[in-house]
Amino acid sequence: MGVKPKHCLLVVDDEPNVCDSVHDLLRREFRVLKANSAEEGCRLMQEEEIHIIMSDQRMPQISGVELLTKVKSRFPNAIRMLFTGYADIESIIAAINQGHIYGFLKKPWQPEELEAAVRQAAQEYDRLTEAAQERETLIGEVASLQSRVSVLENEVRRLLDQKAVN
Repeated sequence: MGVKPKHCLLVVDDEPNVCDSVHDLLRREFRVLKANSAEEGCRLMQEEEIHIIMSDQRMPQISGVELLTKVKSRFPNAIRMLFTGYADIESIIAAINQGHIYGFLKKPWQPEELEAAVRQAAQEYDRLTEAAQERETLIGEVASLQSRVSVLENEVRRLLDQKAVN
């Protein structure tokens, strides 16, 4: 049995030291990519398969909530997390309630808290991926059954027609 590949975590924060500290903390367990702007984060998401994205709320051009909302529409399977040192609670609650954000962390975080939150996000990603695969399998099985029922219905009609002729 092969080694399971690491989940890919993208950290988006306009403060490079925050990205570096998350990278240093989680690099053994996750493949950590760093972006210092929303634009750079979106570019990386085009090039890489991202499983988890963590974004700071307060950034220049775009807020973390806005970025994660965009990410949800383009990459619905990515688990989206938000962190901030500021208490912009209304927009964060709205984003969580609308399903744009899976989790929220307050800066400064404790290393154990961050590790636990990202592990939980990875488990959620795996759960959603597995559910999507099961759904695809079931859709295929239903289509196969519908096809078989159609063949049987045609055979019954043929037999009834044949019986009516005799």
